[in-house]
Amino acid sequence: MESTAFTFPAAIIFDMDGLMLNSEIIFHKAWQDELMHLGYGAIDEAAYLQLVGCSNDLAEQMLLQLLGTEFPVDQFRTGWMTRWEILAAQGIPIKPGLDPLLNWLDEIGLPKAVGTSSSDREAQLSLQSTGLWSRFNAIVTVDKAGVGKPEPDIFLAAARSLNIPPSRCLVLEDSNAGVQAAITAGMEVIMVPDLQTPTDYSKKHALATVSSLHEVLSYLQNIA
Repeated sequence: MESTAFTFPAAIIFDMDGLMLNSEIIFHKAWQDELMHLGYGAIDEAAYLQLVGCSNDLAEQMLLQLLGTEFPVDQFRTGWMTRWEILAAQGIPIKPGLDPLLNWLDEIGLPKAVGTSSSDREAQLSLQSTGLWSRFNAIVTVDKAGVGKPEPDIFLAAARSLNIPPSRCLVLEDSNAGVQAAITAGMEVIMVPDLQTPTDYSKKHALATVSSLHEVLSYLQNIA
């Protein structure tokens, strides 16, 4: 664990996919299967990993750059969403350590929000199916914020919804785009990598890089 001293936060903002939910693998399968269905073939892993943590709009722009301007974006969007909903309905695993972390934050009365680049539709299905929807004071999606990560809008909107200054918020993120968004928003961030390896930027600017939410809980308890 890499860390520096900081003031205990007044609120915590959680990313969703890859941080709380082991759902990135579901997105990966839905995207790759739809690309195959459209006759484009699966994109390589390095290219796919660049899309992790970004909004759907930004990911689609990157696909157009990768696959050409004739790529049927609208058809792709409809197709992968249908595939994702079918896969998600079969169950989305919760990341180890999430329940103890949420329970402890409830005990100390710390406000918490979700800040995700997913859409309202995706967030509602994911959080309701896993029983997490009611555990947060606010849920901010890209639909509500207007601009997805790595821009800071989602996290800034989450701070406003909690009525907490950005500088007093701690973000928990699994992606490099999310780390960048948090830092740009003026927030501290702990990275819990999932599919992506932390970039030099993330290593330099994140408050800590840990391997699980269990470690996040220990980190916070040690400084509370």
